Amino acid sequence: VAGLGLFPERVKRFPLDARVPHMGWNEIQRLKESPLLDNIGERPYLYFAHSYYAPVVEATAASCEYTTPYTAVLASGNVYGVQFHPEKSGPLGLRIVKNFVEL
Repeated sequence: VAGLGLFPERVKRFPLDARVPHMGWNEIQRLKESPLLDNIGERPYLYFAHSYYAPVVEATAASCEYTTPYTAVLASGNVYGVQFHPEKSGPLGLRIVKNFVEL
């Protein structure tokens, strides 16, 4: 399905040999500054549950790795997206939601 055309890549399914859905706590790595990531530490663990991923692109603010590096946080202008579940990620997830609301 065509998206909004805001990012140059297509969402992909994890490789056939990967266990999907990928579920669990994974560390994200900040690639650039984003107000969404304020006050959560440099390499926090957040909760993921997904079978598809967005490749790393210029707008990737943080990445994660499960069989391949992928975008965990996307930030471009006033558009933000996360691949993990902030509502299931404890205090750090709540902080990310708070950061979003305060934008």
